[in-house]
Amino acid sequence: MRALLTLARSLLPPLPDRNTRRAWLQLGAYWGVAIALWLLVAAVAYRAERRLGQGAVVTGYALFLVMLTLGAFNVRKRLPALPLGTARAWMIAHAALGAVAIPLYFQHSGGLWPTGRYEQLIAVAFYVTVISGVFGYFLEWLLPRRLTDLGDEVVFERIPAEISALRERVEALIVEAMQEAGSSTLGRYYSESLDWYFWRPRFLLANLVGSNRSARWLRGHISALHRYLNERERLALDHIEALALHKSRLDAHYVLQGTLKLWLFVHVPAAALLVALALWHLMVVNVYAL
Repeated sequence: MRALLTLARSLLPPLPDRNTRRAWLQLGAYWGVAIALWLLVAAVAYRAERRLGQGAVVTGYALFLVMLTLGAFNVRKRLPALPLGTARAWMIAHAALGAVAIPLYFQHSGGLWPTGRYEQLIAVAFYVTVISGVFGYFLEWLLPRRLTDLGDEVVFERIPAEISALRERVEALIVEAMQEAGSSTLGRYYSESLDWYFWRPRFLLANLVGSNRSARWLRGHISALHRYLNERERLALDHIEALALHKSRLDAHYVLQGTLKLWLFVHVPAAALLVALALWHLMVVNVYAL
Protein backbone atom coordinates (compact mmCIF):
# COMPACT_ATOMS: atom_id res chain seq x y z
CA MET A 1 0.00 0.00 0.00
CA ARG A 2 2.80 2.41 0.89
CA ALA A 3 4.48 1.70 -2.44
CA LEU A 4 1.26 2.48 -4.30
CA LEU A 5 0.88 5.79 -2.42
CA THR A 6 4.46 6.71 -3.24
CA LEU A 7 3.91 5.93 -6.91
CA ALA A 8 0.69 7.98 -6.97
CA ARG A 9 2.42 10.98 -5.39
CA SER A 10 5.24 10.79 -7.93
CA LEU A 11 2.73 10.90 -10.79
CA LEU A 12 0.81 13.90 -9.43
CA PRO A 13 2.16 17.42 -10.10
CA PRO A 14 3.76 19.08 -7.06
CA LEU A 15 1.51 21.26 -4.95
CA PRO A 16 2.25 24.98 -5.13
CA ASP A 17 3.96 26.51 -2.14
CA ARG A 18 2.24 28.89 0.26
CA ASN A 19 3.30 32.06 -1.54
CA THR A 20 2.09 30.74 -4.89
CA ARG A 21 -1.27 29.71 -3.42
CA ARG A 22 -1.62 33.11 -1.77
CA ALA A 23 -0.83 34.86 -5.07
CA TRP A 24 -3.44 32.83 -6.94
CA LEU A 25 -6.02 33.44 -4.21
CA GLN A 26 -5.32 37.16 -4.39
CA LEU A 27 -5.64 37.11 -8.16
CA GLY A 28 -8.93 35.20 -7.99
CA ALA A 29 -10.31 37.50 -5.28
CA TYR A 30 -9.63 40.69 -7.23
CA TRP A 31 -11.07 39.34 -10.44
CA GLY A 32 -14.05 37.86 -8.59
CA VAL A 33 -14.87 41.20 -6.95
CA ALA A 34 -14.48 43.07 -10.25
CA ILE A 35 -16.79 40.65 -12.12
CA ALA A 36 -19.32 40.75 -9.27
CA LEU A 37 -19.38 44.56 -9.41
CA TRP A 38 -19.91 44.47 -13.16
CA LEU A 39 -22.80 42.01 -12.81
CA LEU A 40 -24.32 44.22 -10.11
CA VAL A 41 -24.10 47.32 -12.29
CA ALA A 42 -25.51 45.40 -15.26
CA ALA A 43 -28.44 44.20 -13.17
CA VAL A 44 -29.17 47.69 -11.79
CA ALA A 45 -28.88 49.20 -15.29
CA TYR A 46 -31.25 46.58 -16.72
CA ARG A 47 -33.77 47.27 -13.98
CA ALA A 48 -33.49 51.03 -14.47
CA GLU A 49 -33.94 50.64 -18.22
CA ARG A 50 -37.05 48.52 -17.77
CA ARG A 51 -38.64 50.96 -15.33
CA LEU A 52 -37.48 54.45 -16.31
CA GLY A 53 -35.43 54.06 -19.46
CA GLN A 54 -32.34 55.29 -17.57
CA GLY A 55 -29.97 52.34 -17.98
CA ALA A 56 -27.38 54.51 -19.74
CA VAL A 57 -27.27 56.80 -16.70
CA VAL A 58 -26.37 53.90 -14.41
CA THR A 59 -23.66 52.52 -16.71
CA GLY A 60 -22.33 56.03 -17.40
CA TYR A 61 -21.82 56.91 -13.75
CA ALA A 62 -20.40 53.45 -13.01
CA LEU A 63 -17.96 53.73 -15.92
CA PHE A 64 -16.83 57.19 -14.82
CA LEU A 65 -16.26 55.91 -11.28
CA VAL A 66 -14.21 53.01 -12.65
CA MET A 67 -12.09 55.48 -14.67
CA LEU A 68 -11.36 57.54 -11.56
CA THR A 69 -10.44 54.42 -9.61
CA LEU A 70 -8.11 53.29 -12.39
CA GLY A 71 -6.47 56.70 -12.33
CA ALA A 72 -5.65 56.17 -8.66
CA PHE A 73 -3.07 53.59 -9.73
CA ASN A 74 -0.87 56.35 -11.10
CA VAL A 75 -1.19 58.20 -7.78
CA ARG A 76 -0.16 55.03 -5.94
CA LYS A 77 3.01 54.80 -8.07
CA ARG A 78 3.99 58.31 -6.99
CA LEU A 79 3.58 57.45 -3.29
CA PRO A 80 5.55 54.22 -2.82
CA ALA A 81 6.39 54.92 0.83
CA LEU A 82 2.78 55.07 2.06
CA PRO A 83 1.16 51.85 3.36
CA LEU A 84 -1.37 51.64 0.53
CA GLY A 85 -0.86 47.98 -0.39
CA THR A 86 1.70 46.33 -2.62
CA ALA A 87 2.35 47.41 -6.20
CA ARG A 88 1.43 43.89 -7.35
CA ALA A 89 -1.99 44.09 -5.67
CA TRP A 90 -2.65 47.47 -7.28
CA MET A 91 -1.58 46.14 -10.65
CA ILE A 92 -3.98 43.18 -10.40
CA ALA A 93 -6.81 45.47 -9.30
CA HIS A 94 -5.99 47.86 -12.15
CA ALA A 95 -6.10 45.05 -14.71
CA ALA A 96 -9.35 43.62 -13.33
CA LEU A 97 -11.13 46.99 -13.25
CA GLY A 98 -9.75 47.84 -16.69
CA ALA A 99 -11.23 44.63 -18.06
CA VAL A 100 -14.60 45.45 -16.47
CA ALA A 101 -14.55 48.92 -18.06
CA ILE A 102 -14.73 47.34 -21.54
CA PRO A 103 -18.21 45.75 -21.26
CA LEU A 104 -19.40 48.77 -19.26
CA TYR A 105 -18.41 51.06 -22.11
CA PHE A 106 -20.19 48.93 -24.72
CA GLN A 107 -23.30 48.77 -22.52
CA HIS A 108 -23.24 52.54 -22.16
CA SER A 109 -22.46 53.45 -25.78
CA GLY A 110 -24.63 50.74 -27.32
CA GLY A 111 -22.08 49.68 -29.93
CA LEU A 112 -18.51 49.67 -31.14
CA TRP A 113 -18.61 53.12 -32.74
CA PRO A 114 -20.94 55.97 -31.68
CA THR A 115 -22.50 58.47 -34.08
CA GLY A 116 -21.75 61.85 -32.48
CA ARG A 117 -18.42 63.58 -33.12
CA TYR A 118 -17.73 64.16 -29.42
CA GLU A 119 -18.68 60.59 -28.57
CA GLN A 120 -16.35 59.39 -31.34
CA LEU A 121 -13.51 61.37 -29.78
CA ILE A 122 -14.25 59.66 -26.47
CA ALA A 123 -14.27 56.30 -28.27
CA VAL A 124 -10.83 56.96 -29.79
CA ALA A 125 -9.42 57.89 -26.37
CA PHE A 126 -11.05 54.82 -24.84
CA TYR A 127 -9.70 52.40 -27.44
CA VAL A 128 -6.18 53.86 -27.26
CA THR A 129 -6.28 53.59 -23.47
CA VAL A 130 -7.52 50.00 -23.52
CA ILE A 131 -5.14 48.77 -26.24
CA SER A 132 -2.13 50.45 -24.66
CA GLY A 133 -3.25 49.13 -21.26
CA VAL A 134 -3.39 45.52 -22.48
CA PHE A 135 -0.04 45.92 -24.21
CA GLY A 136 1.45 47.53 -21.10
CA TYR A 137 0.13 44.79 -18.82
CA PHE A 138 2.18 42.22 -20.71
CA LEU A 139 5.19 44.55 -20.73
CA GLU A 140 4.95 45.03 -16.96
CA TRP A 141 4.74 41.26 -16.53
CA LEU A 142 7.60 40.37 -18.88
CA LEU A 143 10.20 43.16 -19.01
CA PRO A 144 10.90 43.58 -15.26
CA ARG A 145 11.83 39.89 -15.14
CA ARG A 146 14.19 40.41 -18.04
CA LEU A 147 15.75 43.39 -16.25
CA THR A 148 16.21 41.29 -13.11
CA ASP A 149 17.91 38.55 -15.14
CA LEU A 150 20.46 41.09 -16.42
CA GLY A 151 21.82 41.30 -12.87
CA ASP A 152 22.72 45.00 -12.83
CA GLU A 153 20.70 47.93 -11.52
CA VAL A 154 21.14 50.81 -13.93
CA VAL A 155 19.47 54.23 -13.88
CA PHE A 156 18.03 54.86 -17.33
CA GLU A 157 19.10 58.50 -17.50
CA ARG A 158 22.74 57.56 -16.75
CA ILE A 159 23.10 54.97 -19.51
CA PRO A 160 24.37 57.38 -22.24
CA ALA A 161 27.03 58.73 -19.84
CA GLU A 162 28.10 55.20 -18.88
CA ILE A 163 28.39 54.19 -22.54
CA SER A 164 30.51 57.28 -23.20
CA ALA A 165 32.77 56.40 -20.24
CA LEU A 166 33.16 52.84 -21.58
CA ARG A 167 34.15 54.16 -24.99
CA GLU A 168 36.81 56.39 -23.41
CA ARG A 169 38.22 53.44 -21.44
CA VAL A 170 38.34 51.28 -24.56
CA GLU A 171 40.11 53.97 -26.57
CA ALA A 172 42.61 54.50 -23.75
CA LEU A 173 43.34 50.74 -23.68
CA ILE A 174 43.90 50.74 -27.44
CA VAL A 175 46.30 53.71 -27.35
CA GLU A 176 48.27 52.14 -24.49
CA ALA A 177 48.47 48.76 -26.25
CA MET A 178 49.59 50.34 -29.53
CA GLN A 179 52.34 52.27 -27.77
CA GLU A 180 53.63 49.24 -25.86
CA ALA A 181 53.29 46.72 -28.70
CA GLY A 182 54.52 49.00 -31.46
CA SER A 183 51.71 47.86 -33.76
CA SER A 184 48.63 49.59 -35.13
CA THR A 185 46.62 46.42 -35.95
CA LEU A 186 44.32 46.72 -32.93
CA GLY A 187 43.71 50.43 -33.54
CA ARG A 188 42.87 49.93 -37.21
CA TYR A 189 40.48 47.10 -36.47
CA TYR A 190 38.75 49.13 -33.75
CA SER A 191 38.21 52.12 -36.04
CA GLU A 192 36.88 49.88 -38.82
CA SER A 193 34.54 47.71 -36.72
CA LEU A 194 34.15 48.17 -32.95
CA ASP A 195 34.13 51.97 -32.95
CA TRP A 196 30.60 51.86 -34.41
CA TYR A 197 29.43 49.66 -31.55
CA PHE A 198 30.61 51.90 -28.70
CA TRP A 199 29.06 55.19 -29.85
CA ARG A 200 25.47 54.52 -28.75
CA PRO A 201 23.12 51.65 -27.81
CA ARG A 202 23.04 49.01 -30.54
CA PHE A 203 20.99 45.91 -31.42
CA LEU A 204 17.88 47.46 -29.86
CA LEU A 205 15.34 45.11 -31.47
CA ALA A 206 17.44 42.03 -30.66
CA ASN A 207 17.74 43.11 -27.02
CA LEU A 208 14.01 43.83 -26.85
CA VAL A 209 13.03 40.33 -27.97
CA GLY A 210 15.70 38.66 -25.82
CA SER A 211 18.09 37.64 -28.60
CA ASN A 212 21.84 37.28 -27.88
CA ARG A 213 22.75 38.64 -31.31
CA SER A 214 24.84 41.40 -29.74
CA ALA A 215 27.06 38.95 -27.83
CA ARG A 216 27.42 36.72 -30.91
CA TRP A 217 28.43 39.70 -33.03
CA LEU A 218 31.03 40.76 -30.48
CA ARG A 219 32.54 37.32 -30.02
CA GLY A 220 32.66 36.75 -33.77
CA HIS A 221 34.57 39.97 -34.43
CA ILE A 222 36.90 39.60 -31.47
CA SER A 223 37.75 35.94 -32.08
CA ALA A 224 38.55 36.75 -35.71
CA LEU A 225 41.03 39.39 -34.61
CA HIS A 226 42.87 37.30 -31.99
CA ARG A 227 45.06 35.46 -34.49
CA TYR A 228 46.51 38.69 -35.89
CA LEU A 229 47.61 40.22 -32.56
CA ASN A 230 50.66 39.81 -30.38
CA GLU A 231 50.47 38.92 -26.71
CA ARG A 232 50.20 42.53 -25.44
CA GLU A 233 47.43 43.38 -27.89
CA ARG A 234 45.54 40.20 -27.02
CA LEU A 235 45.58 41.19 -23.35
CA ALA A 236 44.10 44.58 -24.25
CA LEU A 237 41.53 42.90 -26.51
CA ASP A 238 40.40 40.67 -23.62
CA HIS A 239 39.75 43.79 -21.54
CA ILE A 240 37.93 45.38 -24.46
CA GLU A 241 35.75 42.28 -24.82
CA ALA A 242 34.75 42.47 -21.13
CA LEU A 243 33.85 46.15 -21.53
CA ALA A 244 31.93 45.41 -24.74
CA LEU A 245 29.87 42.69 -23.03
CA HIS A 246 29.13 45.13 -20.21
CA LYS A 247 27.93 47.63 -22.81
CA SER A 248 25.72 44.89 -24.26
CA ARG A 249 23.97 44.68 -20.89
CA LEU A 250 23.65 48.47 -20.81
CA ASP A 251 22.08 48.33 -24.28
CA ALA A 252 19.55 45.79 -23.03
CA HIS A 253 18.72 48.01 -20.03
CA TYR A 254 18.33 50.98 -22.36
CA VAL A 255 15.80 49.34 -24.67
CA LEU A 256 13.83 47.52 -21.94
CA GLN A 257 13.55 50.51 -19.61
CA GLY A 258 12.94 52.81 -22.58
CA THR A 259 10.07 50.62 -23.78
CA LEU A 260 8.43 50.76 -20.35
CA LYS A 261 8.78 54.56 -20.28
CA LEU A 262 7.52 54.93 -23.86
CA TRP A 263 4.45 52.85 -23.06
CA LEU A 264 3.62 55.16 -20.15
CA PHE A 265 3.92 58.19 -22.44
CA VAL A 266 1.08 56.68 -24.51
CA HIS A 267 -1.15 55.11 -21.86
CA VAL A 268 -1.15 57.80 -19.17
CA PRO A 269 -1.93 60.80 -21.46
CA ALA A 270 -4.62 58.79 -23.26
CA ALA A 271 -6.20 57.84 -19.93
CA ALA A 272 -6.04 61.45 -18.68
CA LEU A 273 -7.66 62.66 -21.92
CA LEU A 274 -10.37 60.02 -21.57
CA VAL A 275 -11.22 61.11 -18.01
CA ALA A 276 -11.33 64.78 -19.05
CA LEU A 277 -13.61 64.04 -22.03
CA ALA A 278 -15.84 61.82 -19.91
CA LEU A 279 -16.11 64.52 -17.23
CA TRP A 280 -17.16 67.12 -19.81
CA HIS A 281 -19.62 64.62 -21.31
CA LEU A 282 -21.08 64.03 -17.85
CA MET A 283 -21.46 67.76 -17.21
CA VAL A 284 -23.13 68.38 -20.57
CA VAL A 285 -25.58 65.50 -20.11
CA ASN A 286 -26.55 66.77 -16.64
CA VAL A 287 -26.99 70.35 -17.91
CA TYR A 288 -29.31 69.24 -20.72
CA ALA A 289 -31.20 67.02 -18.28
CA LEU A 290 -32.25 70.06 -16.19
